[in-house]
Amino acid sequence: MNVYLTRGLQALALFTLSLPVLARPVSYAGGHMFMADHGPDMDALSYTYSPSSRWSASVGALRVDELAHSGRFDLEYVRASRLLHRWNLPSAQANAFGWVGLGNARTESGSGLARHVGVQLDYETRRIYTSFVSELHEGVGYSNRFDTAAIGWAPYAHDVDRVATWIVLKGQRSSGAIDDSVKPSAVLRLFTTRWWLEVGADGDGRPVANVMLNL
Repeated sequence: MNVYLTRGLQALALFTLSLPVLARPVSYAGGHMFMADHGPDMDALSYTYSPSSRWSASVGALRVDELAHSGRFDLEYVRASRLLHRWNLPSAQANAFGWVGLGNARTESGSGLARHVGVQLDYETRRIYTSFVSELHEGVGYSNRFDTAAIGWAPYAHDVDRVATWIVLKGQRSSGAIDDSVKPSAVLRLFTTRWWLEVGADGDGRPVANVMLNL
């Protein structure tokens, strides 16, 4: 079962790349966003302020384990994100975001300046959701890229004033990891315009969770 799920998510990742995510790196003008993310080999925490609907500034921390060149990777960073383009369709919306960041990273070989760049693409209707996120982290002695593709289905069409429910399958790959194969996970996603909650498990049954508050 795990083999079939992994292969299916690999195919979904390729499918997502062909499309023009709702935890987006830029929210509405004046918006404050707090996010915490947990996975078997990763933890992340961030705060984002969006002075406009086109760009945002963030501070955050990231921990990733099991990386081939750096071992454990700890990072504190600042980041600027930009909404590159938005497609408003009759019954759907698509977005493209980009960001750059700098910070201090600690690895098994020492600490120093770290830089990263990323891109996020998404396409969403009231029943179907797809996304692709890719982020590259570089520093002295290492270069790690993290890719995540997701596809979700809503059992009912959600309205703005109603809790939305999604079943989401994800495929995640860390190019600099000791095991760089695509790792599947499945989550139940609940969200409103103010909060977001994901709970689920990866292909080995280990818990994954994501929480966001949008103020």
